[in-house]
Amino acid sequence: MKRKIGIGTAALGAVILTAGLVAAAVTWHSGPTFGFVSDNNGTVIGATASGDGSGFGNQPAVATITLAASVSYTCQNNGGNQAPGRNPVPETSSGSQDLGNADHNGRGVFNLTVTFTPAATVPGKSIGCPNGNWTGVDPVFGGITSATLTITQGNKTVYGPVTIFP
Repeated sequence: MKRKIGIGTAALGAVILTAGLVAAAVTWHSGPTFGFVSDNNGTVIGATASGDGSGFGNQPAVATITLAASVSYTCQNNGGNQAPGRNPVPETSSGSQDLGNADHNGRGVFNLTVTFTPAATVPGKSIGCPNGNWTGVDPVFGGITSATLTITQGNKTVYGPVTIFP
């Protein structure tokens, strides 16, 4: 009987400890801060985010910024003939950063900047060219339309997604 009580108590203790670890929340010592990056002309070209948090529980965590942008292209066929495409077209870009030591001591720090560079060429069908023999060329960047910050740990989101607009 004593052995059953001891096993039951140990099992209950393990469940309580596990539930406490799962329910533990990240405490932010600074940030997360999240904003846009502009070039010298004031055009928004990317986003930046930073933060310092604890409570990650010895598991890797990752901060990701996803940018949405508008880009215009010119349609060009194999003979060099050009025609306007269906413009502008949406494009996305993203970048990620590991939160450093989150998987060793539960504290994670990040400082991430992601800038947008349009693809040099795109399939003609994606921008409304006459047919698949055309290619989108000569990108003209129309600007960032939104940026989203998400911090994940394993398959779980621990912060965000937070989306900002210029």
